[in-house]
Amino acid sequence: MNCEEFHIPVLVKEVMHLLNLKKGDIVFDGTLGGAGHTIVMTKAIAPTGKIIGVDLDSQAISTATSKLKSLGLLKYVFVINDNFVNVVNILKKLGIEKLNAFLLDLGLSSIQIEKSGRGFSYLKNEKLDMRFNPLQKLSACNVVNEYTEDKLREIFFKYGEEKWSGRIARNIVEHRKAKSVKYTSELVEIIRESIPNSFKYRIKGHPAKRIFQAVRIEVNSELENLEKVITEGLEVMEKGARMAVISYHSLEDRIVKKKFEIYAGKCICPRGFPVCTCGAARLGRVLTKKVIRPESDEIKKNPRSKGAKLRVFEKL
Repeated sequence: MNCEEFHIPVLVKEVMHLLNLKKGDIVFDGTLGGAGHTIVMTKAIAPTGKIIGVDLDSQAISTATSKLKSLGLLKYVFVINDNFVNVVNILKKLGIEKLNAFLLDLGLSSIQIEKSGRGFSYLKNEKLDMRFNPLQKLSACNVVNEYTEDKLREIFFKYGEEKWSGRIARNIVEHRKAKSVKYTSELVEIIRESIPNSFKYRIKGHPAKRIFQAVRIEVNSELENLEKVITEGLEVMEKGARMAVISYHSLEDRIVKKKFEIYAGKCICPRGFPVCTCGAARLGRVLTKKVIRPESDEIKKNPRSKGAKLRVFEKL
């Protein structure tokens, strides 16, 4: 199976329409992945524009570079192995002052799920890792085997919204008294055993989905980085530039919606607050009054696109 079969970009038509790219634009693609969006955007801004394609995963960088080179598009792309949260420093190193467009696709790429071997999937038996950057110290194995029961319960509930967070955390701690949890299959089994039989048939989707999400978010500081990159990304965008963010679960989408509302000037403090503390300041406008989701035809062709949610902000 080749790279193209592994990676199918989502909401491409909608992203291209709302970003409104032109020849000569400078675009920051903070989640390069398999280069699906990058390829389409490159054709819109070439031959005078540039894409800054960033990914923390060195495996994704290698795949994207190979694909872009084979299509003759690499000369239009700066391929950067870094975290998108470092957008300001990345631009400084490239000598670029302002951006005309900014894209984040926050989903795991098919390559990461199917081929990385880093335990992102609860359907495959691999070592617990879940690091986007294999060089960082904290891994899923560290989280599962070293965090206290209280800390595990906290991240399972906060990042996974898991009803049985307490039972699962307790059972993990009990299990590791005898043996460390080193493989995804071991963690999945603990999760399954933690859910009461009377509730198992009510669960939508795989019972381990929310816990794997929570551990991955913790390992990679995903939500903190998302909040930071929206703020810093807007600072380095030209007037009229647009930021598009594709999220895949409610925690991400809430952050994007909230940040866009704040920068559209809407105060989101509780009613009755004597002083605004949310930091609302009108920098632009939200172009997506309602979140945009994939159409049924796209979902049929790419089932993994089903949970995608697109929001777009224009800087004024």
